[in-house]
Amino acid sequence: MIMYFPHRWILKILIRNKMKLRFTAGILPVALLLMLGCKPDTSNRINKEASISSISKLPENPLEMTPMAVSISPEAKTMSTLYGNGIASKRLSDGADYAKGSLLYLVTWEGKADPEWFGARIPNRVTMIERVSVDQNGQQNYTFFKGPAWNVSVSPKKDERQAMILSVPLAVSP
Repeated sequence: MIMYFPHRWILKILIRNKMKLRFTAGILPVALLLMLGCKPDTSNRINKEASISSISKLPENPLEMTPMAVSISPEAKTMSTLYGNGIASKRLSDGADYAKGSLLYLVTWEGKADPEWFGARIPNRVTMIERVSVDQNGQQNYTFFKGPAWNVSVSPKKDERQAMILSVPLAVSP
């Protein structure tokens, strides 16, 4: 079935579509420019303040070890992560005491407000690093590093801190 449209109707349809086409052709580039021009600045997404800037005085870089537990202290506004070497992280699956050759680091950061998420806190800078090692004789050695120079310092609560680090409950993963 062929339909016949009067000439005037066809002109009206074309004129209407031209207006829509002009409108769409004008709006589309503006919308694309707005979308491409409004991408967020991602240069400050990496929290460089939370890294350890100078590890020359540390025997190892603790941030390259296996994270084993995390704790937050809201009243002190700090957060800590327990890291361990391969021997110590084996305890995660075994559930036994730390074996000879285990090496543990408790890294503590001061917290700061997250600029991206209201009410959240993120690590600011590392304030102290504590190291506990279990030598081949089973002897446990505690070392306290005070930042930012990471010099070995004397901790007044050496025995308490060593016992606390060795008794931190490990994170359980499904």
